[in-house]
Amino acid sequence: MSMSLRAPIRTRAEARREDWLPDSVLSGFAATIAMTVCFAIAYGLAKAIGNADGGTVVRWFSALVDNEITRNTSDIVVLAIALNLLMGLALALVYGRFVEPALSGPGWRKGMLFALVPWVFSVVAFLPLMGGGPFGSDIGAGPLPILGNLILHLVYGTVLGGVYCIALEAGLDDNPTDRANAVRAERGAAIGVPIGIVVGLLVGWAVSSTVDGVGSQAAIVLGISIVGAGFGLLAGSMAGMGSGRTTA
Repeated sequence: MSMSLRAPIRTRAEARREDWLPDSVLSGFAATIAMTVCFAIAYGLAKAIGNADGGTVVRWFSALVDNEITRNTSDIVVLAIALNLLMGLALALVYGRFVEPALSGPGWRKGMLFALVPWVFSVVAFLPLMGGGPFGSDIGAGPLPILGNLILHLVYGTVLGGVYCIALEAGLDDNPTDRANAVRAERGAAIGVPIGIVVGLLVGWAVSSTVDGVGSQAAIVLGISIVGAGFGLLAGSMAGMGSGRTTA
């Protein structure tokens, strides 16, 4: 009787790791922040370079800053920031639950491949819905809406996949106690991040109209929401590890 030497093929459920939920939240938060920072930098550059009376490329950059979409969202900055953060976390959950176990290769590449799906949705559905036309054709910025959107989503996917593939337990002593504490801290952080974001958004919205000369409403709300997420990350981690010590 012959015996097969081939390794058993793992199902997708088996390939998905047990800590996919907290890891998805944390990596999604990191990826969303990275994408937001890149967007802020790109917006600043476009505003500095753009000139409605200049050459073709310069007019494209000007149109990126002043168009139907930016005008439509100028009055709902807080809502736009909140939806962006929540969408980044939601996509990360989809990635960790369904997509990551089904793909092969390094984490950053899997994340980039996944990010192509929301990019396509953005240029064929979101931009027309917001008044920018299919592929941003009504913005008047040539190919920049497509290219810029692609770059932002690739940044999101690269950070998402790269952070997700990093095991929290890396570098820890290989013993059950350390690993259990790491898992509890990770789960606590995953709970603390979205709570911190929500609290930060509410606080930012409340104080943004009372603070003059510090920055725009968008910058204040975004900054406070990031700070809130950071406090939530720290508090959740400590609470998670604390619960382990009390039940040990």
